[in-house]
Amino acid sequence: MASRYESDMTRKEKMQLEKEKLSKMNFKEKLAYIWEYYKAVIFGIIAVIFIIGTIVNIHENAKYYDLVSIAVVDYAGLQDVSPIEEDLKEALGTGDKYEKVSIDTSYSFGENLENADYNTLMKFTAVIAAQSMDALICSQAVYDNYSKDDYFLDLSTLFDEATCEKYGIKAGDTCLDISKLKKYQDMGLTYYEPCYLTVLVNTKNADNAAKLIEYLEEDGVNE
Repeated sequence: MASRYESDMTRKEKMQLEKEKLSKMNFKEKLAYIWEYYKAVIFGIIAVIFIIGTIVNIHENAKYYDLVSIAVVDYAGLQDVSPIEEDLKEALGTGDKYEKVSIDTSYSFGENLENADYNTLMKFTAVIAAQSMDALICSQAVYDNYSKDDYFLDLSTLFDEATCEKYGIKAGDTCLDISKLKKYQDMGLTYYEPCYLTVLVNTKNADNAAKLIEYLEEDGVNE
């Protein structure tokens, strides 16, 4: 009869009844009661909050964009590269909070490309095809393998004649040896020599790739 009676109550009356029930319980009993009768509602609220948070996070992340995306072949360090990314963002950026610099150190080719991991090679090709790589830092072997297929941009097209002369870039050059540049050595990304920086021919950020080269050249070389 009680349940039938409660079903006939108004919303206000039901709330009053719940209030009276809870007032007679201790804290532990209240928690158990609320969990027993309202757990579906609680889970629903949690799910809604999670979904809203996910949507907001996706929307916020979509606002970020790369100033320049750099791939490093056979990364030699163990440390997190995020401080280097932050330094480059500060050097190349305009101060927009959604700017970022990405350094991908996941490409391990080794000395013999014929023995390179298949998944790495596939990822490398896919990322270039998607125009998600602007600059590549690599060994002689990797450069030789991909330069014959015209993967890399003529660096002389990025600068005026005086700047090309300053950096030793000639018409047709598609790589720059950065092995001895002070700023690059301080980054500790690779230890092999020569170490080449190239710009992908289909880059979407050629101007920032040029700024990257200027930044690395800024302090000259270690003799």
